[in-house]
Amino acid sequence: MKLYMKQKMWSFKQDFDIYDQNKSPIYRVDSKFISIGRKTKILDVQSGKVLCEVNQKVLSLLPTVDVIQEGKFFCRIHKKFTFFKPQYVVKGVDWVVDGSIFQHDYMIKDSKRQPIARIKKKILSWSDTFEMDILAESVDTVLVLATILAIDLAMDLDSN
Repeated sequence: MKLYMKQKMWSFKQDFDIYDQNKSPIYRVDSKFISIGRKTKILDVQSGKVLCEVNQKVLSLLPTVDVIQEGKFFCRIHKKFTFFKPQYVVKGVDWVVDGSIFQHDYMIKDSKRQPIARIKKKILSWSDTFEMDILAESVDTVLVLATILAIDLAMDLDSN
């Protein structure tokens, strides 16, 4: 399943839609304007129901972001301390981030190194535009999207 995410270039809040191949919005990403730490929710476009949350963990030395679904912790993304190539670790599930994260061309794989999702960023675009190909049918699409958003948020926090 291919999904597309186009983030706004200049915006106080990072609100945007996630589209399918027909450019129909499926999910809405809604960020809190004022909060301690960044807080983002993924909502179903049809019902408006909150499906998942991506929250910055404020008291940490390196960028750390939690993914929460229905009030339950799913995973944590944090930057690993390295001198050369930045690395992000997924804790809480047996997923591995593999590829060039800084160029936004990477894969999320399970513990057996089977691909779950491939993420690519459009190079020549006015705003951040991502193509996300969810390859594993057995995995919850919303949790994969939330993990991708958490990685993107951790990278953004690291660059600030």
